[in-house]
Amino acid sequence: MTHQAHARGAAGSQLRFVPRKQLLASACALALVSTFAVHAQDAQQEKTPEQQQNPDISTLDKVQVTGIRGSIATSIDTKNESNSIVEAISAEDIGKLPDVSIAESIARLPGLAAQRVNGRAQVIAIRGLAPDFAATLLNGREQVTTGDNRGVEFDQYPSELINAVTVYKTPDAKLIGQGLSGTVDLQTIRPLEYGQRRIVVNARGEKNSFGRLNSGVSNSLGNRFSASYIDQFANNTIGIALGYAHLDSPFQEKHYKAWWWGGSADWFPADGIPGKPAGAEMLMGAEAWARSSDQIRDGLMGVFEFKPNENFHSILDLYYSKFDQKETMRGIMWSQDPWTGNGVTISNPSVVRRGNVDIVTGGNLTNIEPVIRNDYNRRQDDMFSAGWKNIWHFSENWTAQADLSYSTTEREQSIAETYAGLQTVGTDGTVSPVLDTLSYSSPLSSEFARFSFGRSYADPSTVVLSDPSNWGRDGRIETPHLEDTIKAARFELRRDFQAGPFSGLELGANFSRREKEKTSYVYYANLKNGRTPITLDRDVLVAPTNLGFVGIPHVLSYDVNEALSRYYDIGLQMDQNDFQKDFSVTEKVKTFYAKLDIDTDIGERVRLRGNVGVQYIKTDQSSRGFNVASVNNLGAVEAGTDYDDLLPSLNLVADFGDGWFLRFGAAKTLARGRIDDMRAASNASVSPTTRQWSGSGGNPYLEPWRAKAADLSLEKYFGPASYVALALFYKNLDNYIRSNTVEYDFTGYTNPDPTIVPVSNIGQFSTPVNAEGGYLRGAELSTALDFGMFAPALDGFGAQFSASYTESNINPGNTTSNVAALNRLPGLSRDVANLTLYYEKNGFSARVSERYRSEFRGEIYNLFFSRAYTTILADRQTDLQLSYEFPDGSNMAGMSFLFQVNNLTNSPYRTVQDSEFGGGASQPLEYNEYGRQFMFGVSYKFN
Repeated sequence: MTHQAHARGAAGSQLRFVPRKQLLASACALALVSTFAVHAQDAQQEKTPEQQQNPDISTLDKVQVTGIRGSIATSIDTKNESNSIVEAISAEDIGKLPDVSIAESIARLPGLAAQRVNGRAQVIAIRGLAPDFAATLLNGREQVTTGDNRGVEFDQYPSELINAVTVYKTPDAKLIGQGLSGTVDLQTIRPLEYGQRRIVVNARGEKNSFGRLNSGVSNSLGNRFSASYIDQFANNTIGIALGYAHLDSPFQEKHYKAWWWGGSADWFPADGIPGKPAGAEMLMGAEAWARSSDQIRDGLMGVFEFKPNENFHSILDLYYSKFDQKETMRGIMWSQDPWTGNGVTISNPSVVRRGNVDIVTGGNLTNIEPVIRNDYNRRQDDMFSAGWKNIWHFSENWTAQADLSYSTTEREQSIAETYAGLQTVGTDGTVSPVLDTLSYSSPLSSEFARFSFGRSYADPSTVVLSDPSNWGRDGRIETPHLEDTIKAARFELRRDFQAGPFSGLELGANFSRREKEKTSYVYYANLKNGRTPITLDRDVLVAPTNLGFVGIPHVLSYDVNEALSRYYDIGLQMDQNDFQKDFSVTEKVKTFYAKLDIDTDIGERVRLRGNVGVQYIKTDQSSRGFNVASVNNLGAVEAGTDYDDLLPSLNLVADFGDGWFLRFGAAKTLARGRIDDMRAASNASVSPTTRQWSGSGGNPYLEPWRAKAADLSLEKYFGPASYVALALFYKNLDNYIRSNTVEYDFTGYTNPDPTIVPVSNIGQFSTPVNAEGGYLRGAELSTALDFGMFAPALDGFGAQFSASYTESNINPGNTTSNVAALNRLPGLSRDVANLTLYYEKNGFSARVSERYRSEFRGEIYNLFFSRAYTTILADRQTDLQLSYEFPDGSNMAGMSFLFQVNNLTNSPYRTVQDSEFGGGASQPLEYNEYGRQFMFGVSYKFN
């Protein structure tokens, strides 16, 4: 039996490794391989007498190193000693992970890639699969998420409070809450293991190279502060670690987006835009804005250990994070398609030929009616996690443990938008638009387009609060609220064996309950006096916002909150889509597991270790939501299903001596579906003609993604901070969740019109379903090198490098003919590479890091805070860090200074339209720049 489910309702191509085309990465990869070969020969000559007499001894050199090399050495040691295939990060010291966020650090690991959200690395894809396929743990315990789904937003976890990270690419049977693509385990420090008192204080100032793009917002300067305290008491039987981290980080964005491109399709009206060449594609609307936000986060961490003797050990982990983001956005947007109602025309069009189609890249437009946007958004997150683990050693061979955990989060948001434009009000109250001309140039290369309007949109005497595009409202406010809670209890028994091929047996059970609930309210803001357009008072205005990066000098700007309270009436206005955003999902999961550890010799030269095990998982899931036939006819829906899975796993590590290891992993894995896909919310009704049910919505009967995986890794370790590894992986997904129209049981759904009696409760429903899967396969090359091994003159220099290639035949579309979606699995970048060069000696250290990922389909926020996918182009980000630590014995011992530049090259964020022109040409959509982030800081350590 692989899995069983019971529903209930109450309502390709051949694998190949493609090296990076960039000269630096290619040269580095060749250099690493060649130097590795040289050192392998030298290492054979440098064996100790004990190693020569005992070839099976292959422990790494235990040379005490600190700083960057110490961090690398600890990470390599974790990778080497694990029975699974893992990647690891270790802080140089408490509070000294090198990156701005923990996501930046994780994204540098082999086979992992970050997606930037608001300019910062926020979510992580592992081996080409979207964040939904991964799991995130804190000290081995599953964590809640502040987003709508399961993917953790890592900026909730201050890097100053995380001491280490382990990413499991192959699971074992005792890894609870494991993901299908991998599992990220964030770890805080263990004070008794640390073994000494340490007090560390860090302070940094922060500035963005863009300064402040919007007036009336907080200072353009930011700051970071953290403090940590570690100590041991009562003869090292009590340990305490406390940490606090504060972040006040200003964010700036220059944003441009083409709304969409069209004009060549048969359905496009031939004379829709007079002057447009027949059959040519053309920009149909655009937006540009400047966004400024202030992100404030406070994090607290506490670890309390009690180990009175060798027979009992108790650990209490506490974590709290509060995140508050205030965001101001000001800009301009307009439509230039045939359906605006203003009769848009174009003259002097610039046309280029791409593939089989002509593309208009510029011209002179008439009858344009722009909308001036002034928005204010706020988001507040509170997250708390607690875990209490107790370990008992009953005898030399028997150990038991109990682990209770609780994780919860609450998220409050407010998204407010207001509109203004050029309009006149007649003596009889008639509102008339003031149309404008527009000259533009929108090249097909990804860059800022250029626009020139005929009128000014910064003059407060002519720009009025209004509804220029006839959207039926003068403003809109949405207030999503989300809560997520996980309660879990775990019990485990272990028996150690002193002889034989097996070293231990573990039996355990984990019981968890997760409840995630989201509600959202939408309000319309309409101007007083019957929605009459009005000019703004001087005291509400702020300095106009400069959009010169797209050629627009300035737009009118004002205090949104003051304007809302002074000029608008605000009332609840929910439509069918808004009601479908409300849902709750409950998951009750029981996991029983057994794991047998292997440790034996094969012949005289090979040591074999690892484990074999199995998990039996019983899942009971349910969801509640609304069936929304109309806003005046809501019916409650509650439905769910239960299913079980048997997940075997095998991890083997062959130690050939002299630092050579061969790892193999095989397992069945699963990842539960997106939570918003599992919601019971829907829009369903009975047809008055056919008397059959039909509708669309979420699927509370949805089962997980399931896969079979195999991994192989060849590794060579030499020196305390050097290794090279080549890994191959293959995942065969038994199913893939995609939207489709299927037969569906509408039992329990409220019939919006009881006078229409359905012929059956079975009807047609468009919903996410478990459909055909496919394979995902790839290769990873990674290395860390301490150059001092090769020549004394290179002492202090080193490098870390990784490159991965991933491919898949999974089609995320709902038909086999969906060519545009084929091989565009969300989150899949074919090529991912990371390179870090560093120098560290005599207290001075310098490092420059670059990470790269090729284009991929990523999840974004779309219109009205809905989620959507778009194609994100290749992304390359470079960071620089310089520091100096005063030596022991000096008057300033314990003090260090840091200078850091993130996004050194001001790397842009770029997207293109998913659909394609004839011949394969693509259309640029979004182009954003975030500026460079400069930081200067000081740190002091007290022993």
